[in-house]
Amino acid sequence: MGDVINIYAGGVIHDVLYRHLVWVDGGKAQVLRERHVPRWKEGGLGGAVVQVAAYDVIATLLSEIDRSEGELVFCRNRADFDQRPDGSFGLFMSLEGHATMAGNLDALHLLAEIGITAFTFSHNLQNLLCTGCNERYGDGGFTHIGKATLRELETVPMMVDLVHMSRGSFWDALDIYDGDLFVSHSNAAAVFEHPRNLTDDQIRAVAERNGVIGLNTFRGYVSAEPRKATLSDLIDHAMHMYDLVGAEHLSIGADYSSAPELLHNVLDFVDPEGAQGVGGGEGIEIYHSGPEGIEDESKLDKIGAALAERGLSQEEVDLVNGESYLRMLDRVHS
Repeated sequence: MGDVINIYAGGVIHDVLYRHLVWVDGGKAQVLRERHVPRWKEGGLGGAVVQVAAYDVIATLLSEIDRSEGELVFCRNRADFDQRPDGSFGLFMSLEGHATMAGNLDALHLLAEIGITAFTFSHNLQNLLCTGCNERYGDGGFTHIGKATLRELETVPMMVDLVHMSRGSFWDALDIYDGDLFVSHSNAAAVFEHPRNLTDDQIRAVAERNGVIGLNTFRGYVSAEPRKATLSDLIDHAMHMYDLVGAEHLSIGADYSSAPELLHNVLDFVDPEGAQGVGGGEGIEIYHSGPEGIEDESKLDKIGAALAERGLSQEEVDLVNGESYLRMLDRVHS
């Protein structure tokens, strides 16, 4: 059984940046190593994907990696992950490209050279690139700048993540972009209808593009009654997608935050009217822990065990735990 990889380590970056700001000697802060990696390892993780939105955020993570005495390894591709020293933790970076770097096509080449492995277009709302899943005025789609960005991404070794976007934007992306696509953290709309979850047609479309879909532990996307959400409810989503497309298109995109109070403004921004159960204070409450039985990252190994109980083979469980994501990453760099 290989190491588990969380392909969306959610609000972790907010915790890292905040503690670097308030640390007496911020230049020596080791937030990942001291606060997050022990819990990740307890849950069987050997790697995680952390989101970045600007050069200074990349610099902050690289500084923590350099000071970790080899415990953290920056992974630019599959080989970096597979060949890292025993006991070390592999850290991948994904760009939230809808933020300060939106429209900077030349920057994509530098970011790919640095080792950023994926590009995200939206965080629920309309932006310079596309329409998000929480826009009240309809599904929208990609802007001219967003379309140009998609085309430029075909020239660099960086994966395209269609998470957070409206269904109109999703189908736009498939029409414009010819490469592999994935969705880092979403569940099945057929199990629980929510704008953040994927329809069966979307799930099949991702699979047809050789992509993966990361199971999202955020309770508000698992169940219509988020406070009662359980690991079994999350596995219902997994099994629905498994029946549609197989284990080779499933992964783990566990969206946790050890300090959800730091995300209050972010959650209100992406859901200003509370329409998705994320903003207006409710999101903070349900972000404090994952579904019952998988409350935080230290229990992520329970996903594999639960899938095995539902009938998946060990080979299939290994695919969900990280192998499916690594294969996709390998194709991008081949």
